[in-house]
Amino acid sequence: MKKHLIRCLIIINTIIIGRLSYLCIYKKDFYENIIYQNSNSYLEGITAPRGRILDIKGNILVDNIGVKSIIYNKLNISTQKELEIASVLADNIDINENISTFNLKKYYYLTHQKDIDNLLDENILKAYEERKITGDDLLSEKLKLITENMLNKVNQKAAIFYYLMNNGYSYEDKIIKTNITDEEYILINNLNLEGIRTDITWERIYPYKDILRDVFGNVSTYKQGIPEELKDEYLKKNYKLNDRVGINNLEYIYDEYLKGEKAKYQVKNNKLTLISNYKRGKDLILSIDINFQLAVEEILKKEMINAKKAPNTKYYNESYIIVSNPQDGSILSLIGKKIKDNMTFLDYSYYNVLNSYNLGSVVKGATISVGYKNNLIDENTKVQDRCLKLYGGTDKCSWTKIGFINDINALKMSSNAFQYLIAIGLTGAKYNPGIKLKVTKDHFEEYRNVLASYGLGALTKIDLSKEISGQKGTEYTPDQLLNLAVGHFDTYTPISLIQYINTIATGQRKEISLLKYVLNEDGSIFYEKNNKVLNEVPIDLKYLDRIREGFRVVNANGTAYSYTNHKFTSAGKTGTADSYLDTDIDGNVDTATFTTSYVMYAPFENPQISIAIVSPNISYKNYSNNNYRYPINSRVSKEITNLLIDYFN
Repeated sequence: MKKHLIRCLIIINTIIIGRLSYLCIYKKDFYENIIYQNSNSYLEGITAPRGRILDIKGNILVDNIGVKSIIYNKLNISTQKELEIASVLADNIDINENISTFNLKKYYYLTHQKDIDNLLDENILKAYEERKITGDDLLSEKLKLITENMLNKVNQKAAIFYYLMNNGYSYEDKIIKTNITDEEYILINNLNLEGIRTDITWERIYPYKDILRDVFGNVSTYKQGIPEELKDEYLKKNYKLNDRVGINNLEYIYDEYLKGEKAKYQVKNNKLTLISNYKRGKDLILSIDINFQLAVEEILKKEMINAKKAPNTKYYNESYIIVSNPQDGSILSLIGKKIKDNMTFLDYSYYNVLNSYNLGSVVKGATISVGYKNNLIDENTKVQDRCLKLYGGTDKCSWTKIGFINDINALKMSSNAFQYLIAIGLTGAKYNPGIKLKVTKDHFEEYRNVLASYGLGALTKIDLSKEISGQKGTEYTPDQLLNLAVGHFDTYTPISLIQYINTIATGQRKEISLLKYVLNEDGSIFYEKNNKVLNEVPIDLKYLDRIREGFRVVNANGTAYSYTNHKFTSAGKTGTADSYLDTDIDGNVDTATFTTSYVMYAPFENPQISIAIVSPNISYKNYSNNNYRYPINSRVSKEITNLLIDYFN
């Protein structure tokens, strides 16, 4: 029995020795790697510079500036060691931050723990031991024992540094101080404190200041990380909670291109070694031409100042201009200006997609399409322009006496009566004075569907994070149906107006965009934006050509003759609409104003440029001044067309 036991032990020992030999010889690299991994870890730098945003000619619109900063990563550092580090930082580095009384008390407790514990009522400690109160309750009771006199003796700078080192998730890098001096930068590196390093953080800069600033959008701060409302979206894309991200407009829409690659560090014995440096994100090239934008802005600002000196401009304070390439929907300039009482300006470019207005007759290229689409008019239609009157209503007239007209002349002379008769025909009725029209919501929807097919009352799909489609009226009456037909019921945005004129110019409704290209680091094209065709016009090409011809004669010798440089052939349409203001902000409109608009494209045979202009509340109904309206749109448009000749030859 004894011999059998000894034999078994020998066999077992042989197996163990053999296994150990196998592990030592054949699995050496495997286990060395495990040991290496357990004694080494890796972390990313706190940020990487984002890609730049440039205009179509390479001018930098949004850039980065490096900011020297002090960074802390907790690693495996004890609380006591952190307190020592905070004290060293306080002795060497200035800090201009505030700290709450609560956090100051926490710091005092950590540095005087035994003293405070000795002051604690035994009943409270007993309640904690018996689990009648929580750990947070116990800490709260301890902090209550810290008096103001005690806090007056605290090294506040050290307390602030300690708080900054521990604010947020424990595994995250913490920015302790930004914009440090060169001396502080060198000093921190020489101090060689555990977990503390210097690094370059990045902030956005805007060489053209407030120009298009809101359109570019914003990036979250280091403290903010991913905002709560965007967490689900970004986390699904493998972002980290402390990542700085685009939170609106271009910075948000194209964050996947703009974000850079962070530097990577190896952590060994609580020391960091750079493994790979950061890489800047990809650059965005916009279709915007910033020099052209600035030139048009100067034209607009000059005329806005002149307008404010003219009669009836008490309520006028903003105008919008968009210049586009109708062939692809790209934006060359996106301008909005608000003039203040001191004749200075705010950039309102983003409000091209956020504000909407009654635009008047400028929309008649779309509303006349309702007539073509529903076989209510054709190229042979002629009517007498005259005042019309519905049952129980007042006369509804054109702006002047026009006489007998066809569809082209109706556009040229901006006949309201022609449009009214189409609306009446849509209901199945024929006009006679005092007619009782039977209208339904379907009649309004037919108009709105056709208008939307040109972009009016629809989203243009511009690459910004928020866009409105305007407001739709809810009063479905005969009078309002006629108003809808001449642009006096629903409201439309300036950006939708540029899509509308582009659709007339090309026959296709295309997306509107600001992005042209995304570039690799070497300048090669990584991605090119090709705007989608959203729909074709809902009428036969022969009728679209008649709309184009109507718009051509508007500019050639119609209502917009003074709006353009006649060295090239163009097509356009003017508009004036009644608008209303709540001047005393009591929730009720109290002042009637006029809003003017204009669209055009050129050259007529091969459209390359389109323009949309909106000037809300340019005048108000002040009968002592005969309702004078300063011609800001014609003055601005004329100068822009002159500029186009010089600028683009």
